[in-house]
Amino acid sequence: MSEHLPFISTLSVRPGWGIVGKQPGAEYLYFSKYANGNGYMNERSIYPQNIQLKNLKWEQKETYNIGIDYGFFNERITGNVEFYRQYTTDLLMGNRGIPTSAGYSSLSYQNVGDMKNVGWEFNINGNRIIRAGKFSVDFNVTFANNRNEITAMDETCLASLNHEFNRSNGSYLSRVELKTAMGSIYGFRYKGVYQYSDYSAEEIKGVSGPNAPVARDVDGNVILDENNMTKPMMFCAGSVNYEFRGGDAIYDDVNHDGQINELDIVYLGSSLPKFTGGFGFKLNFGRLTWNNQFNFRYGNKIINAARMEVEKMYDNNNQSRAVNWRWRVEGDVTEIPRALRQTGYNWLGSDRFVEDGSFIRLNYSQLSYALSQKLVKSMGLQQVSFYVSANNLFCLTKYSGADPEVGYGSMGVVTDGARTPRSKSFTAGITVMF
Repeated sequence: MSEHLPFISTLSVRPGWGIVGKQPGAEYLYFSKYANGNGYMNERSIYPQNIQLKNLKWEQKETYNIGIDYGFFNERITGNVEFYRQYTTDLLMGNRGIPTSAGYSSLSYQNVGDMKNVGWEFNINGNRIIRAGKFSVDFNVTFANNRNEITAMDETCLASLNHEFNRSNGSYLSRVELKTAMGSIYGFRYKGVYQYSDYSAEEIKGVSGPNAPVARDVDGNVILDENNMTKPMMFCAGSVNYEFRGGDAIYDDVNHDGQINELDIVYLGSSLPKFTGGFGFKLNFGRLTWNNQFNFRYGNKIINAARMEVEKMYDNNNQSRAVNWRWRVEGDVTEIPRALRQTGYNWLGSDRFVEDGSFIRLNYSQLSYALSQKLVKSMGLQQVSFYVSANNLFCLTKYSGADPEVGYGSMGVVTDGARTPRSKSFTAGITVMF
């Protein structure tokens, strides 16, 4: 290899395969357990405490992966590429709800289906990639991606995970479906605030834009009823029958039927990032070193429930400064709906509160200086160095919440309820080796 491709110093392939198991988090599920019950006519009684789970199995994960390790230019550039597929069978679900006609409300555990994870990871490192006298630069970059999907699941389990639209403010739908990635967010499209409460048929030509709560067809034309009157925009006509007014939130009437309901719910994005990873660099100048490490996510969505709470103006809770720009009088142009205490539908689950969770964070930065070996040896030591370091110095993001690095990976959607942001920390020290 070195004779024909001299720039390649390392090249190897690492195939891998393995199976691991996960046991249920409870004991004695394979047995019937009994307890003493109430007596009858001076006779003792017993009753079964559980349903015997004779068919319960361990959850099993089988993983196939292939890795390629590489090195170029006498190991100045090194790294690896990994591809993997993981198949989970007999997926365990705890506290599995069952019909109460069985005599119990739930099973401790049940094997409910199968799941597949497919992903890749790319790493590259540069060792002294730039050299000029005493100055040199090292770097590292990592990219990764993972996608999971349910490949098989009991229909009753799927039904229990997928709830219907409950017609409540602040509610989003999350669908767990076969052959699709989890973490998808469903809700309404938010289009601003109605400027005016209503207008008559004679005033139609004098009004521009969707600024009054009336039904419109696919071309944006106002729909008139049989009496040549405007048809009001409703929320869940026939059940809730709420009529939108000036200052209320505008939601996209997808099917143009003059009402906002479950038929207008659309896909709003995924909680899973398209890419995750990190990168770093180290600058060396003689005995002075500056080391930095970043991490990032790209392409994921977060439901900012904290912002929803402080902008909804539905109760007496404290509100954010944004509500100072709310709609107040006819004709106001704003993105913040009017205040409606304990009524209205101005904070339905919509893309108004779904934000881009992409970010780049400086996790770690350290500046260090090592004394010369001549001076160190004169003191009878092997090494003396000084350093100052900082953690979580800054985070670059468009997300308006306190911290975009919210955990993901469950069957539901990612929701931020005002988690405590990561703290900054600073350290200074001396390293002495005898």
